Amino acid sequence: MPIELVSITGRAENGKSRPFFCEAADGHFYFVKKDNVSHDELVTDYLISRLAEECGLPVAPVRLVNIPKELAAHTLVEKAETFLPGVAFGSQRISFADEIRSAHLRSIDEETKIRCLCFDWWVRNPDRCLDMAGGDPNVLWDPVLQNIFLIDHDECLGPAFDPDAFKREHVFRDVRPFIEKAFFKKWRTRFESAIYNLDKIWDEMPAEWTKGPGRKSLISFNRQDVAARLIKPKLAPDGILST
Repeated sequence: MPIELVSITGRAENGKSRPFFCEAADGHFYFVKKDNVSHDELVTDYLISRLAEECGLPVAPVRLVNIPKELAAHTLVEKAETFLPGVAFGSQRISFADEIRSAHLRSIDEETKIRCLCFDWWVRNPDRCLDMAGGDPNVLWDPVLQNIFLIDHDECLGPAFDPDAFKREHVFRDVRPFIEKAFFKKWRTRFESAIYNLDKIWDEMPAEWTKGPGRKSLISFNRQDVAARLIKPKLAPDGILST
C-alpha cells in the first residue's frame, strides 16, 4: 500500500524535476515525483530504481507514496499545480547525506564502484557524471555510514546514450581498467535474474501512471519493450572495457 504523505515543506534545489520534499506517515521524508515529470520518466525512474534494488545496489529506498486531495489543495510551494492528488514516486531522504564530490571517491570500495558502473552500462544510464569541474552524479554520500546511495534513473534506456561519453565521464570510471572478464559472468547472471522480477515491479505501479481514459497508453513503451532492451542490450556487457 502507498504511504500517505502528511505534509510538504518545499522543493529540492537540485535536479531537473526539482522533486517535492514531503513528510510521510511512516516518519520518513521523501523526494516526490509525479506530475512534475513526464510519464515516461516517472515509469523509467521507478522500474530502474527497483531493478537496482533487486541487484543489491545501494539505492536510496524507493516507495510509492499517496498525495491526499487535502494536502494538494492547500500546498503553497512553487508550481503547486504539478502537485496533484494520487500515487507518486517517493525516494526516501537519507539523513545527513549530500551529493558526492570527487574527494569522497577514495572512500568507496572498488567492488561497489564496479557494480554500479556495470549496472549503469547495462541500463544505459547517461546521468551519473562527475569530474573536477563538477557534474550531475546522482549519487549521495552519507558521511556517517561512509556509504553511497544511488538516485534518479529517469533517463535510462534512452536512444541518445553515448557509450564514449559514458566511459569518459561516469563518476566511477576510474575502476574500468580493474574490471576482470570473470566479473561479467557473475554480474550478468545477477542482472538477468533481476529481470525475472520485472513483471512484479511493473505491477507494483498504479495504472494511472501508464494508462489514461479509454486505456490509452500514456507512455511510449511497454513492459515487453523494457524486458527486450535489458535481455538483449544494444551494448555488450564487456563493451565497457573497450577504449
